[in-house]
Amino acid sequence: MMKITFQKEIAKEFGLNESIVLEELYVRIQQKGIPLNGKVWIECTYEKWQEVFPFWSISTIKRTFSSLKKQGLILMEQHGKHRYDRTNWYAFTNEGMRHFSERETTTNVENSHWEKREEQQDVVERDGNSTTKIETHTHIKEENGIHDKISIIQKQLKKLRFYPLRTSQKEELAHACRTFPLEQIIEALTVTAERAIFAWKYAYKVLLTNKKTAPKRKIIRTEKLPDWFQEYKPSSSKEPEQVWDEEALARRQRLLAIQEKYKQQPKPTCSSV
Repeated sequence: MMKITFQKEIAKEFGLNESIVLEELYVRIQQKGIPLNGKVWIECTYEKWQEVFPFWSISTIKRTFSSLKKQGLILMEQHGKHRYDRTNWYAFTNEGMRHFSERETTTNVENSHWEKREEQQDVVERDGNSTTKIETHTHIKEENGIHDKISIIQKQLKKLRFYPLRTSQKEELAHACRTFPLEQIIEALTVTAERAIFAWKYAYKVLLTNKKTAPKRKIIRTEKLPDWFQEYKPSSSKEPEQVWDEEALARRQRLLAIQEKYKQQPKPTCSSV
């Protein structure tokens, strides 16, 4: 069963529907947010939002997001690769994020508390009088792997003569290294450079909006062309002579006789008055 959570202060100031949507948006951005242009975004269609809120119609969901945007709490933009992709991307404004700043502080304190407890509960191996502390290095290895990927990508950026990365773009690079394989990132950089574009944001957009560039399709004509449009091919054999039957021949002779009769008639001349 789905539980609906919201903050009473936000509901009182901006509306009940708005507070419910803000709460869900905050959770999704924290879990699956994509850094882009200095903000953290999520991508979602109205149909998917209706699956999250089945008790609302799509028109109600649209009105709620429009209200949040007008009140300056969220940003709604389209960052799709193609112009026909009108899927909305959502991010918090500074004003919208201010209402969750206290929660972030509390969460950070709780996380640090749990990290300390985990450190204290590390596996301890005793061998006689000596005590050896065994730590799990999985997280450290993962971080080292991400740093290695970042350094490789940075070398590739210099090799392809990309523009230097800004601070927000370095966060995007870290997110790309955590999310996509190394070969895919290098492929996006190569494709972007082949188009004579040397900016990271375009390569990052290729990664986010779906990953691989499709090859150009060859257009194949499938409609049937009319006979008169066919290419003319002169035949080597002589065409057979036309065979006239008696009725067609008599009709042709009558037409020729009428034509000769009109040719023999004197042409009228114009006389001046």
